Formats: sequence, structure tokens, C-alpha cells
Amino acid sequence: VTNILCGENGSSAVFGPQKGATPSMIMQMDKWLENYAALTEKKYTKANAHQAGTGAAGGLGFAFLSFTNAVLESGIKIVLEETGLEKYMENADIVITGEGRLDGQTAMGKAPVGVARLAKKHDIPVIAFAGSVTKEAVACNQNGIDAFFPILRGVVTLEEAMKPENAKANMTDTVEQVFRLLKTAEKNG
Repeated sequence: VTNILCGENGSSAVFGPQKGATPSMIMQMDKWLENYAALTEKKYTKANAHQAGTGAAGGLGFAFLSFTNAVLESGIKIVLEETGLEKYMENADIVITGEGRLDGQTAMGKAPVGVARLAKKHDIPVIAFAGSVTKEAVACNQNGIDAFFPILRGVVTLEEAMKPENAKANMTDTVEQVFRLLKTAEKNG
């Protein structure tokens, strides 16, 4: 992901709420990280809390950059190159991607947006499916995902949603309905 270590798009602000952090906790954690970064930058020349990716994995990007000979690289870029996904999608009519939850973080370099950007090199439409979708997921539309759909069919507990048989049924049912719509549009269009 492209998050920096501190601030509005820093690791505490972006990832803290997922882990149950309150706004006051996030402010405190961000101050701790700012102090940590200032101390680190005094001693280690490679330390740069403002570099993209330093907020990844709760700040591990910053630690690897500062204390090792690591180079920060996009994880999705590496995966896309190693799998050769582009050659498989070159002649595709549509690309489908997704993750457990589409949100504002997805647009910050996560796999679905990486896949979508690759598809857009070939002008291929992209649809994403997710277990849940937040209001901030609209940022994905500006990053190559043409449309996205949550798969949950009703209000359930996380435990119920995560059962493999339920997840499979929810995904299958939602995908079927989306492709029925596409087929109808194609027939009428």
C-alpha cells in the first residue's frame, strides 16, 4: 500500500479503525509514531516517514526502510509481474477482482486496484466483488474499478458470513445476478 507513516493517510489513521482504535487512540498512536520517526531519522539516513509505503503493515515499511537495506516496492506490482496476469487478460472481455472489504484503503494500492489498472491498459471493464463495501469505496471508481458489489445478502454476524458454505453461496448468487444484468444489457443494447 502507498500509505505514509503518519498523518491523515498514515498507518494509525488508516488502519487503526479496522483494529478498533478510537479517534483519541489514533491521535495518540500517531504522535508516538511521529516521535519514533523523528528519533529514527536523526540516526538512520535512509529513514523517511514521508515516503510512500512507510505506513504499510502498521509501519513495518518504515522500519524495513530505516533499519535494513530494504527497498520499498509495490506488493501488487510484484505479484502481477510474477504471475504474468497481463498476458492472461489481454484478450479478456471483462476482468473480475475483489477482496474481503472494499474501502478507501483499496484505492491506496491494494490488489483489486492493481488488477484494475492493469486491465485499463487494455481498455477492459472491471467489476469487483467484496464481502462488504464502505462509503469510501467510491475511490475505487477513480482507480479503474468500473463497478463494485457487496456479496452479503442480509444482515449476518461475521462468523456466519465467514463460513465457507455461506461465503460461496453469497458470492455465487451475487455474481449470477450481476451477469444476468450484463447479459440483458448486451441483448438490449
